[in-house]
Amino acid sequence: MNTKIIAVTIAFAALSIALVPIRIYTLYWSSWYYYFWEIPIVAAFLLFGLKCGVSVAVLNTIARMVLVPGPLGFFMLPWGLVVTSSTLLGVYLAYKLFTRRPSQEKTLLGRRPVIYFTGLGVLSRAAIMSFLDYAVLYRILLPLVLGRSFSDAYIIALMPGIVFFNVTLPLYTIPIGYFAAKTVSKNLKVGNQL
Repeated sequence: MNTKIIAVTIAFAALSIALVPIRIYTLYWSSWYYYFWEIPIVAAFLLFGLKCGVSVAVLNTIARMVLVPGPLGFFMLPWGLVVTSSTLLGVYLAYKLFTRRPSQEKTLLGRRPVIYFTGLGVLSRAAIMSFLDYAVLYRILLPLVLGRSFSDAYIIALMPGIVFFNVTLPLYTIPIGYFAAKTVSKNLKVGNQL
């Protein structure tokens, strides 16, 4: 990484960390929140690629682990890195599919790349996180942190809400991150020209 990318990575990480306290309660689940700290991660990823996006996500995770002491910060906050990575995987696949098109087809796809980024990001997150939430979060991590286990019936009853959350969060995160990256790219002439 060159100096400019390191500086931009730190700036996007600082923005992502600053957005951590901003959250909106979900209407269907009182202890869950819609949050905004993933937006700079998606924007950094789209502007400067995989290394920058993952670096911002890792710095955000480390900062949240330091800011939230105790077992919750140590065990649960790295889970946000797993969640963000599942979203970035879909965006990465869409980016690879989008850039592999021949130049004639690329102009047809060039009008709406945000749809492909969002669609594959939502699909990736919903597929991966539904499985991981069931198999890892509610069967291993939460029992470890809380000291009590959950029955299979209870976990299965939670799954519709979990899937809905994992579908709706990237529906606003990826488009806002894309348009932020596009605006920064156009105005500052940095990163990938979206």
